[in-house]
Amino acid sequence: MRFLNRKWAEGGYDDDTTHLYLGVYLRHLEDIAPDAPQNVRVLGAVSQGHNLAGTEVAATRLDRDAKVFHLVITVRTIEGDGFMEIRYEGIDPDAVDEHAFDGVDYLLTDELDIAPGGELYEHRILLSPDGEFVIRFKDLQLKLSRPEGDEE
Repeated sequence: MRFLNRKWAEGGYDDDTTHLYLGVYLRHLEDIAPDAPQNVRVLGAVSQGHNLAGTEVAATRLDRDAKVFHLVITVRTIEGDGFMEIRYEGIDPDAVDEHAFDGVDYLLTDELDIAPGGELYEHRILLSPDGEFVIRFKDLQLKLSRPEGDEE
């Protein structure tokens, strides 16, 4: 993690330092937003490095042929619990750790960034109880849904 490390996510800093780290990351999101695809900006605005904390991973799927990785997490909305699917497009399937989420309890924090080289984006997710997932992608799609059987 470049901005929001494990010590930050687990409350290991005093309040001033915690807010400083978050402020630097939020400024970074503002800096990369003008050139980022719309859904990268949306995910950054939704997450802000801390709003996905505590969410659980519902499913993952790697589609090697399509060069797509699907990450589905549980989210709370004003209408109740739901799912957010993050579909990372234009990935290198050989660079994705399909098993990174095995044994993961929940997400601690995440960061969006421009990947080295400047042609791709990078999503870094800090996992609990340990580990980190990093994926480089060209674009992403977001889909919010409610569990089947829920009334509208």
